[in-house]
Amino acid sequence: MVLVNLIVLLTLYLSLCFVFARSMGIVKCIDPAKAYEKENRRHFLDGYKNWDCEEYVIRSFDGYELHSTYIPSAIPSKKFVILIHSSTYCRIGGIKYFNIFRKLGYNGILFDLRGHGDNKKSASTWGRKESKDLLSVIDDTVRRFGDDITIGVHGECLGGVTALTALKYHPNISFVIADSCYNSLYSLLCKLAQQIAHVSPKLFDPAVVFFRLMFGYSYKKIFTKDSLKGNTVPICFIQGDSDCVVPVEDTMELEGSTNGYTEMHIFEGADHTRNILADSKRYEEIVKGFLYRVNCLELAATA
Repeated sequence: MVLVNLIVLLTLYLSLCFVFARSMGIVKCIDPAKAYEKENRRHFLDGYKNWDCEEYVIRSFDGYELHSTYIPSAIPSKKFVILIHSSTYCRIGGIKYFNIFRKLGYNGILFDLRGHGDNKKSASTWGRKESKDLLSVIDDTVRRFGDDITIGVHGECLGGVTALTALKYHPNISFVIADSCYNSLYSLLCKLAQQIAHVSPKLFDPAVVFFRLMFGYSYKKIFTKDSLKGNTVPICFIQGDSDCVVPVEDTMELEGSTNGYTEMHIFEGADHTRNILADSKRYEEIVKGFLYRVNCLELAATA
């Protein structure tokens, strides 16, 4: 009887690890309509509702289709910013950041990460394929608007990690603004597991094996900093000191791994991806100052 109980408990335990591993690959994403309502309640979409936008699909490097939105600047401009949302969210989340860039004369390109938003359901690869998707978006933007344009990237959490990971391919971009970006994917997932189950994340170590069997790679071996070796693209790191999943130490480690110009700005009391909510005016000043210092700022557009 004792042996039977042990087998049952072991089966339940391994089943939980399997479910956790699968949920880390096939992430549960917010419905775009609910995301719209959420952003609208915070008045981030007040201007967006009156802008002329163009929606289209970009075919990525492997044929996967990325639903995208182009928003022109208030005045004619050759400057573009690609905005990448966080894990489980969708491209409408980039509008709150584009509100800043549009004042500075930037056109905006927003796209849904694979498996998110309006895209076909697909496993998240935590930056591995997403970084190549970004390269496809960059190439598409150049084809659409000309090879004389300037392109920068803003991303939060997985969106920022996607941008940082893409730097190992040396894309022709002028800057990256990385908000709430992790270095160790394993550490990030351990903290998420701890928050969900309220137990030691070590108990979920068998999930590493299940994850590798299901998705073909180990999340223990993914470090964002590895993509920054030899990079010279300017990066602005933004991080909250009360981030529940990404410690400030991760941002410091990322900043120390690149060869290019960097800035690091810490928001006191801000949780994960909540820096702009903590102090929107300061956030705007940081973006404006950074763009000026890396020679990517033109006269402010009329909102």
